[in-house]
Amino acid sequence: MEKTGSKRTNIPDRELIAQATSGDQVALTLLLERYRGPLIAHLMNYVKVVEDAEDICQKSFLKVYMNIDRYDASYAFSTWLYNIARNEAVDHLRRKSNSIAPLLVEQEGDAAEVAGAENPEEKIILDQAVAKSLERIAGLPEVYREVAELRFLRDLSYEDIARMLSLPMGTVKTRIRRARKLLMEE
Repeated sequence: MEKTGSKRTNIPDRELIAQATSGDQVALTLLLERYRGPLIAHLMNYVKVVEDAEDICQKSFLKVYMNIDRYDASYAFSTWLYNIARNEAVDHLRRKSNSIAPLLVEQEGDAAEVAGAENPEEKIILDQAVAKSLERIAGLPEVYREVAELRFLRDLSYEDIARMLSLPMGTVKTRIRRARKLLMEE
């Protein structure tokens, strides 16, 4: 646990959460301070820029603050927090369309030429292909959308995806293959 100069830093998560759900802002602040560093380190697995990780961390904490009364104490607080942060990271990546070239190369065939577009017409074609690909991925079932975003939008390796999602390698490969099939069928 982090030392923040307060006697309350040795209080277990469950007690801080109970205090926070009853309106104790200091308890919530202590809880979030406790997880800030580890959460940013975790988010660096998703984004490569520290400032992006810090922004996602802040958004995640805001969601925790707004929804602390919905927290289910039968689960670890860290699990809930990390799921919120992961979803925020995926949303961040979804909004960031400039890293979609790997998906376009797989789906569009000549997209490698389009990705280097320099004239306005080629840029419009690229923008349309990006929008179409993002729409296709967003339409996938959640179990496939998550791996598709990490593989096709972020161009992460299967190993990285397995580690990030705590899934066996075979499961990751199967989900990516099925996501690709669904995308190609569209």
